[in-house]
This record gives sequence, structure tokens and C-alpha cells, in this order.
Amino acid sequence: MLVLTTEQNELLHFYYNLLNTIEEGFDYVIESFSNYELTEGDTVLKDILSAFYHVDSSNKTLQIVLKEEQAILDELTKFDSVIISIDAESSIFTSLENHHDFVKNQLAPAFLAWKELVQGKLQPYVTQ
Repeated sequence: MLVLTTEQNELLHFYYNLLNTIEEGFDYVIESFSNYELTEGDTVLKDILSAFYHVDSSNKTLQIVLKEEQAILDELTKFDSVIISIDAESSIFTSLENHHDFVKNQLAPAFLAWKELVQGKLQPYVTQ
């Protein structure tokens, strides 16, 4: 395990918590599809997509910081598949049902699966 500076350690904690926050956002968005009292679903989804930009840019920094941790680097690069799923899915704009289906059954599960793998690899750094 690498010895990290205070700033690098803070970055890892921030990143780890950002992934949890995105998961909470997905929970809210998916719940908003059936609970019409949750009126901010579209806004939260936009925030999630914006957060994806921060995850992607942080991945580049983490790849430098953790350059000797190949297992983590391998998982970080898999975030591209989450982004590609968004770019490849044009049907989300054709109907509300397609939009809900894509978010609930493709985007959120892809992100959550990736998140679990990455957090599992980062866990030793975050818990020290």
C-alpha cells in the first residue's frame, strides 16, 4: 500500500464520498419515477451527470497518485463504460418511459456495479 500525503488522502476520501452521494442521487431519481412528491428528480439527474464529469477528471488525478496500484487503476478505467452507455443511448430522449427505463435498468446499475468495485479497492486507503 502506498504512503499518501495528507492532500492525497483527502482526495481519496472526497472521491469515495462523492461516489456514495451519486448513489444516493440515483436512489432519489429512481424513487421520483413513481413517487410524484419527489419533484426534483430531473434536477438531481442533471447533478449526477455533472458529478460524472468530476469523477472522470478525478480518475485522471487518481491514476497519477495511485500509479503503482494496478488493481485500482484497472477499475478506474472502467468508468469509461458508464460514460459510453450514456453516449450510446439515444432512446432516452424519445419518451419518458424510455428515459426512466434507461436510468433505472442500465445507467444506475452500471454505475453502482463500477462504484462497488472501485470502493472495494480504495477501502484500505479510506479506513486507515
